[in-house]
Order: sequence, then C-alpha cells, then structure tokens
Amino acid sequence: MAIRFLSPFLIQLIIWVSALTFYAEAYADTAGAETKTALRAEVSDADYLGMAYVPAGVFRRGSTSKNVTRFYELCRKADKKCKRWWFKDETPLIRVNLDAFWIDTYEVTNEKYLEFVLATGHRPALDDTCTTKKCRDGNLWKGKEIPDSIRRQPVTQVSWFDASTYCTWRGKRLPTESEWEKAARGIQGNVYPWGSDLPRGKATYKRKWRGQFTMTDVGSYSTGKSVYGVYDMAGNAWEWVADWYSYDYYKEKVRDNPKDPAKGKYKSVRGGS
Repeated sequence: MAIRFLSPFLIQLIIWVSALTFYAEAYADTAGAETKTALRAEVSDADYLGMAYVPAGVFRRGSTSKNVTRFYELCRKADKKCKRWWFKDETPLIRVNLDAFWIDTYEVTNEKYLEFVLATGHRPALDDTCTTKKCRDGNLWKGKEIPDSIRRQPVTQVSWFDASTYCTWRGKRLPTESEWEKAARGIQGNVYPWGSDLPRGKATYKRKWRGQFTMTDVGSYSTGKSVYGVYDMAGNAWEWVADWYSYDYYKEKVRDNPKDPAKGKYKSVRGGS
C-alpha cells in the first residue's frame, strides 16, 4: 500500500533486512511557490530527464481511524498474522503544504547503481554480513557484476547510507517522507498510487523469494503509476526516504514543509515489498 506503513513490524524489517531499494531522489523548490520554469533554471534540463514534477500545494497526508480499519481488514485477507496496531502510526489525517519538487520516475536500478560503484569504488549492492544461506540468497550481485536479467530491476541490499551517498553522487538527495507520500498518493491521499482498486495487474506483490525472478523491471506496470507518473510506489521493493522514523511523526501537526525528527534509531522506508 502506498500509505504510511511504518509500524514496529517494519522496524523489525529494518533491523533484519537490508534488501531495500531507494527511490526517486528529489530536487526541492526552496523558493516555495516558484513556477516550474524557475525551478528548472537552477540546473540544466538534462538533470530532469527521468524525473517527474510535483507542483507546490496542499495534499492529504496520513489516514483516519476508518481508513486504518479498512487497511487492517485488507491486510488480514492476505496475512492472518496482521495486527491492527501495525497501522497506528498512520494517523491522523491532516492537510500538509509542500514546496514543488522533482522526483525520479523509477526506482534506482541495478545498472544505475553499478555505474556509481564502478565510478567511485563504493561497495557493491551486497549484504556482506550474511551468516545463513537464506541471507546469502538475497545477494543478486556477484562482486561488481550483475546478471543481465536484473539490470533493470530495482537495486536491493543497499543501506540507507549507501542510498544517500548514491544520491549525493548524482547531485540529488533522498525525498522526505512527506514528499514521497504526496508523489505516491496525490493531493487526495489515494489508498494506492493509481487510486482505490486492488493491485492485481498494477504492482509486483504477493511473491515468495525466487532470487532474480522475484522482482520485475522498473516501470513494468503502466496502470500502476501515480497521478504524477511515478512508477512502482507500491510493490517491487521497499524504498528508503530521508527521514528518521518516529512513531508519533504524523501526530506532530506541522503543516508546512514538515521536517523529519532531528535524530532517531531507524530510518524510514516506504512503498511495499
């Protein structure tokens, strides 16, 4: 679901699973209500290839208690272990104003990340702490080489620090949680990026791990993109954002360009896996 889904359940995922991709680095329009033309003047047009423009304005962020009940019921249909409290950090629903920004149309792919690794000598997209076969099976790279079959799949096995360093190398940054959510849900706060229909045929989901055959190439579902034309904001892989995770983040009613907590123990992820 392209909604706030950062419960303690996800905290466990962050502890145990580094197989998270990262999305859509964003350029923020620091002037606030500037036009798209003025924003583009800051850098060359080439820097915006493969990015989607999200205009300044207000959007609905978070969820109501009624929404949470619906999400919980949907979750229970897919997983009997689902708990209602997993969704408690999604409330309340408030209107938030953001400056304009640009965000990558697709998740960062293995081939794009490989360019970074070869150019900088940064570590490959591998979890080098693995002590079990299950963990090692999650490593799709072979050193600094990748199978052709995963070149266009989202890169995984990257830490938040890897993602942030990559973005800096590209001259960009990770989006904030609020930027990510607006890009995914639109101004009305859609349940999914594409609206309210269930994700069949619109996202890669409900799959057991099958190595390089688990995920799909980025942008595979044209009917699953958000209102701003951003793909895979539900399904495929979890995505890093800039912010520290805070259980009470949505209860802090900062309505203009909210910033993440100054410190924390975990970084936030969004999207779906």
